[in-house]
Amino acid sequence: MRFQRLSLTAAAALLLLAACSDNGVQLGEFPPITKTEGDPPFDLVAPTSDSPAPFEFASSDNAVASINGKTVTIGRAGVATITARQGERGSYNPTWTSTTLTVKARVCEAPSVNENGVCVAPATTAGYVSRGEVMWMPASFQLNWAKADAFCKNTTIKGQKPWRLPTRNELAELVASGELDGRGWKGGDAWTKTAGAAADTYATVNLLSGAASDLAAGDEAYVTCLR
Repeated sequence: MRFQRLSLTAAAALLLLAACSDNGVQLGEFPPITKTEGDPPFDLVAPTSDSPAPFEFASSDNAVASINGKTVTIGRAGVATITARQGERGSYNPTWTSTTLTVKARVCEAPSVNENGVCVAPATTAGYVSRGEVMWMPASFQLNWAKADAFCKNTTIKGQKPWRLPTRNELAELVASGELDGRGWKGGDAWTKTAGAAADTYATVNLLSGAASDLAAGDEAYVTCLR
């Protein structure tokens, strides 16, 4: 009986030592994360744990990803190690796990350019036009219709998005107003969102004369976006 009591006491001591060691409970999955430059902040999902201790998160490279609480703000392209750590709580020992966060470079289709992970309109000396509450981006380059439509929708222009192609009437009214005089806009035909009479065509408006004509979507015309 004395030997059994000693064995139980030794087992209890070993259990206490194990609980106070550096080895905490096993954590659940903390999978790798992939983001792209310019993506909005997001919240980390902590791995599952039997410990009631709160998680603290840290990034190995704040230039790639910085963390405030559980919210991650994306920076430049690169790879950072994200560590999830629990401190000691009662009989639960500290524990931690880590994963990788890969931030891919944002690919911008020309003529838009990448500025700090955001696709922005190229610099131009031509002037923007404001009419009431509507702003127009100056026409300075040519694209086919699909690329022109995507450019207006996806590109950050003057710090804002999305923009859109004008209708035929909107662009014709702008040209007729005379507000393009001296603004440095190109003087050729420009795309509108108005479908043409034939399949796979869209209306264009000449930025000098205001004349409208249909053009095949695969051809190129000048691009102006409005918002």
